[in-house]
Amino acid sequence: MTAEPSSGAGAKTDADVKAADATAPPATDARIVTVQLTPEFGAVDRNRNRTVELVREHADADLIVFPELVTSGYVFESKTEVASMAEPRDGETARAWSDVAADTDTWIVGGVPEADGDAYYNSAFVVSPSGVEAVYRKVHRWNAEHRWFDPGTDLAVVDTPFGRLGVQICNDLWFPELTIAQARAGVDLVAVPTNWVPGTPDDAPTRPGGWTVGVHQALAHANSNRVFMACADRAGTERGVTFEGQSVILDPDGVPLAGPAPTTGEHELSAECRLERAREKNLTAYDDVLASRRPAIYETGQRDEQGTGANTE
Repeated sequence: MTAEPSSGAGAKTDADVKAADATAPPATDARIVTVQLTPEFGAVDRNRNRTVELVREHADADLIVFPELVTSGYVFESKTEVASMAEPRDGETARAWSDVAADTDTWIVGGVPEADGDAYYNSAFVVSPSGVEAVYRKVHRWNAEHRWFDPGTDLAVVDTPFGRLGVQICNDLWFPELTIAQARAGVDLVAVPTNWVPGTPDDAPTRPGGWTVGVHQALAHANSNRVFMACADRAGTERGVTFEGQSVILDPDGVPLAGPAPTTGEHELSAECRLERAREKNLTAYDDVLASRRPAIYETGQRDEQGTGANTE
C-alpha cells in the first residue's frame, strides 16, 4: 500500500499514530540483506542479471536491498541517456525481480530509472513474491537529478509479512521530516537504496569514525525515531564520480547490526532484525519519540509548508 504524505510531518494526531499501529501487520524477526554493488553504467541487462543472481544466492533472506539506480548507473549526461535506460513499473526489471522473488519467497527493494509516459523518476521498486507492491519515486532530488528526473510526491509505506516497510532514496535522508512521517505511519524498517558521494573531495578523513555523512544521517534517523534502517550503497568510480560505499544495517538505537561496509568493492551485509523492537517508542516513563514531539511549536518557524521554492527546476 502507499500513503500520501501530509503537508507537515506533525499533522497527524496521537490518535492517528495509534490507528496506524493498530492496522500494522505483526512485526517479526526478519533476515535483512543489503548489497553493495558496482554497477556498470548503461549495462542494464548485465546489472539486472547480477541482482537476480544475488537474490538467488540469498534465498533465505526476507528482504534484500539494492543500491539507487542499480540497473543503469547514476552519472547521466543527457535526458536521452535516461530515456534509453528507463523502464515502466511493469518492465523487464519488474518482471525479473517478480519472478526471482516468487522463486525464493524474498522481498526486493532496488533502484531503477522509471519511465511513466514522458516523465522520468529516480525510483525504487518494492517487489514481493506476488509482484510489484509499490514504486517509490525519490522526493528530494540531488544536484543534476533535477535535470533528468521529476520529483516524487508520495510516501511509500508497504505492509509485508515481517512488518511495515518504508522506502527512501539517498538524499531523502537529509530531510528528517520524511522519516518522522514514516515512523508516525507505523513503519518498522526503512530500506534506503543510495549512491552516497563525498560532500567535498577532502572531507572524508575528518569525519567521525571515518564514516560517510550518509551513515551518520541514517544512524540519527534510526535512533531518533526508533526504526531499523537498511542502506544499500554503491561503490566504484563512474564518469569521474567516486561513490562512498559503507552500506549499513542499523537497529532502532542507531547501532550497526552489520557494516558499515568498506568504501570500495562489492559487499553483502546480513542481519537478523527483531522488528518488533521498532514498536517500542518509549524511552522512559515520560519520554516517547513520537508522542513527545511538539509540532505546533516547530511549525511556527516554517516559511512555507511546501518549501521555499529552492530546487524546483
